[in-house]
Amino acid sequence: MIISCNKCHTRYKVKPELLKKNILKVRCSRCQHVFIIETDKKSPIDLDKNDIVSHAQIITICNQKGGVAKTSTCINLGAALSEQNKKVLLVDFDVLANLTLSLGYEKDVSFYQLVQAGQKNIDSVIKQYSKNLWLLPSNSDMNLFPKYYMQKNGFEFLLKNQLKKISENYDYILIDTPPSMEFFTLNALMAADSVIIPTQCEYFSMNGVKEVGKIINILEDKYKIKLPYHILISLFNPKSTAAKVILTQLNKQFSGKILKTIVEGGQ
Repeated sequence: MIISCNKCHTRYKVKPELLKKNILKVRCSRCQHVFIIETDKKSPIDLDKNDIVSHAQIITICNQKGGVAKTSTCINLGAALSEQNKKVLLVDFDVLANLTLSLGYEKDVSFYQLVQAGQKNIDSVIKQYSKNLWLLPSNSDMNLFPKYYMQKNGFEFLLKNQLKKISENYDYILIDTPPSMEFFTLNALMAADSVIIPTQCEYFSMNGVKEVGKIINILEDKYKIKLPYHILISLFNPKSTAAKVILTQLNKQFSGKILKTIVEGGQ
């Protein structure tokens, strides 16, 4: 059985033998909050950290084309999920740090400081933006990652290995990426459970979708993984005949992968 702390929302697996009575009093190992579920014990049962369910869904937002609302998608999706009482971590994995700046933070610390400068605790780099929303920021030092790590074995797992340490703390982790398919986007894809590809209904953006799809297929074959992806139509101009034609083409070429939500905004 899975239960959730009603204060910090950490989830736990509870052994069946603990559920034989009608009221069960338990203590969360993360926040020490005591709460009650159905059974009959007078003293609280201390939940072990080993019983915590690792449940964060990691979603990478990427497209090889810039200006398709990747950062806006990351922010708005994260905000919407946090409003539904989900714990969300936004990861700025773009050296331009637009996500970091959009949330009002200076570019003073990043994932680079965590890995290269010897920070041992990823939580020391993460900023809390609001009750249910956190940020792993970026800065210009991120530019040094390809220089120091691109030739090392397993460089593509740097982000994944760090997120593993904290994934149990969140319901969702959303990763914003640069418009390229090299070090940063590759790391973000390898860390992901699924991918959202925002695209405008115009030729170059559509070509970017195709390229991301090809890369995902290559990664699935090479690493024997499953990496489902969906396409988000962004900045759509409903008055544009060309946009409507390309939307039709996208629906034909990527049947079943186009999200129902269409974000308007093109002029």
